[in-house]
Amino acid sequence: MTETDPSSLQQILSMVGWVPAIIFPAATIVKLFSLARSGRSDGTTALTWSLFAIANVCLYLTIGDWTRPQVVISTVGTAVLQVVVVALALRLRAFPSTAATTPAVTPAPVAGADPAAR
Repeated sequence: MTETDPSSLQQILSMVGWVPAIIFPAATIVKLFSLARSGRSDGTTALTWSLFAIANVCLYLTIGDWTRPQVVISTVGTAVLQVVVVALALRLRAFPSTAATTPAVTPAPVAGADPAAR
């Protein structure tokens, strides 16, 4: 096997194809967890994530190798996750969670204040 051997090159390209198949969905999952944990959609533009999803579906259609798992995961799989990001962002805007609107820390009592006066 040499560097110019088509089978060696094909194996390398196949392994390299797994990089976006792992990174793209993982990055979207990180965003999903961030949204779910914070309960807020601040900084998440539904239009931008929608455009990402559309672009990934179009990319899938233009690649032409529709049965390769790397292609399906990195394009269609990521697009599905991106649609979930859009849905969650829109839901959080429509129904903000009470945990996100209330302060996480309650004020400390003032020294010498009467607790019954609260």
